[in-house]
Amino acid sequence: MKILLFFIFFANNLFLKITFEELDFIRSLSDKHSNSIIENGTIFCNDHFDKNFPLIEYKYENYFMCKFSKKRNRFYIYMLAVEKKVNTPLKEFCKDIIFSWPEIYDHLDLKLKFQKKDYLSGFYVENFFNDKVLNFKNEFSIDQRIINNEINNFIIGNRDKFSNNNLENNSLVQDQMNKIDKIYKKIISQTESNLDIIIKDSLYKIVRYKIFVNDIKKFQSFSCNWKPGRGIEPYVKKEKFSEFENI
Repeated sequence: MKILLFFIFFANNLFLKITFEELDFIRSLSDKHSNSIIENGTIFCNDHFDKNFPLIEYKYENYFMCKFSKKRNRFYIYMLAVEKKVNTPLKEFCKDIIFSWPEIYDHLDLKLKFQKKDYLSGFYVENFFNDKVLNFKNEFSIDQRIINNEINNFIIGNRDKFSNNNLENNSLVQDQMNKIDKIYKKIISQTESNLDIIIKDSLYKIVRYKIFVNDIKKFQSFSCNWKPGRGIEPYVKKEKFSEFENI
């Protein structure tokens, strides 16, 4: 019955505005063990910046950080407060920083909005297997090794779930093989599920980029803000990092 309600809601609300909190709730009706879209997306985003953009000159644990605001239904990719350069206009200072991050800068260009952003891949929970985003090459031998490795990793990571009952063990493994096969066929065929379409549309509307800047000379704090597809010119406002933490 819960699954039926889920699909009825999905069919009737496919192109309506829906928040990620609502998506998580609806999916939990059909599967109480389903991954949280919000939690998955946030953790993956932070891990992506932490692993792929190691810090050298900056003292912050993670230069860009990701945070979902349930209050505002916004997903912020933000930089912790940096000190503004003397004699450099605030907007120009912020644009210089964004220009140094091509992956983010491209997202501000309307012509490039179609590009896949790896740091947002965590929201597409249907492509996850054993807490990992899967990527296939459409080369059978390579993809088969990936599948076998992931199944082996699943068995090792979930060995406490196996028993002396081989039928139950085989069923557990087969369920996972079916799941990874479904992901494989979806990725290779480059098809989008209904959930993918909703997530893609919702993300484009709610993602925001933000840089916090401390102007030591004026003893003031500001933030530069961008929205995907709206260009490089930032919207600037007075804002303290402490205020942002409370959203």
